Amino acid sequence: MRIVRLAAAAVVLTAAAMGMPLASAQPNPTARVGVTVADATLQGYRFEQLQISSADGQRHYRVHLAVPRAAPPAQGFPVAYLLDGNAALMELDAELLQDLAARTHPPVLALIAHDNDLRIDGAARTLDYTPRRSPGQAEEFDVMNAQRRSGGADAFLDVIENQVKPAVAGKVAVDPARQMLWGHSYGGVFVLHALATRPTVFSNYVAVDPSLWWAEGFIVDELAKHAGQLAKPATLLLIQGGPADGKPVERRGPHAARGAGNAQAAAQLDAALHAIGGLEVERQRLPGLSHGQTLGAAIAPALRSLAD
Repeated sequence: MRIVRLAAAAVVLTAAAMGMPLASAQPNPTARVGVTVADATLQGYRFEQLQISSADGQRHYRVHLAVPRAAPPAQGFPVAYLLDGNAALMELDAELLQDLAARTHPPVLALIAHDNDLRIDGAARTLDYTPRRSPGQAEEFDVMNAQRRSGGADAFLDVIENQVKPAVAGKVAVDPARQMLWGHSYGGVFVLHALATRPTVFSNYVAVDPSLWWAEGFIVDELAKHAGQLAKPATLLLIQGGPADGKPVERRGPHAARGAGNAQAAAQLDAALHAIGGLEVERQRLPGLSHGQTLGAAIAPALRSLAD
């Protein structure tokens, strides 16, 4: 594995990864989508919406699909699948889409949201984005909120792999060799879980401020458990926020010991990634941004990396 373009000399993970999340990092539970760039007429992109349900009919999603107006290249368009699709849509602007449309490989954007108008559906994303910690247990609940079910990541991966991806491919010519999965916070945990357990489903994985503290560092242990040579090469882009001066933030609480702001946790993550053969890792820093702010700020660099 090669580590390229290290944006900061030291590995400093995010505020969310350093223990109990900051209050300012929490999404506004009452925010709704409203008017977005999808409602505008753009020269470079057009929007449509797909409705997707899980095979058991218990989970329902809407996919905001942004398709380049240009003719597809011979190999098809690359595709970026973004979690928290409503929140991601609210962060998109016409300037970014016009920039992507003018690039060599403009990507199709598939913004996967739960089927409502909430910016972020906290309970639904907790279930969908977190792995099952004890496979033999009938039902699990989140470590941060005992009222929220957790452990549905594999079922949600099935939805993306078996329903969302074919639905997108049925609408537009896509390049199966250039498929990106993007997620923030708990969504970043989901991205790393997908990398650990289904590394051939996507070619590019983007984890933005992943909540590495979750379940006492479960996802880092899972990456280490699945170390080995990938069946085909893949890339992982870690986009991380944090203080502008680059200094670690002191954290207290039950998750502080596994907080990635300390050298031990950073070394554990690096060791787990280094043990995955065929994985290229890139790190980008977003200094001065809070955990919540990194969601919007990390969309453009991820999409541009896929478009070039």
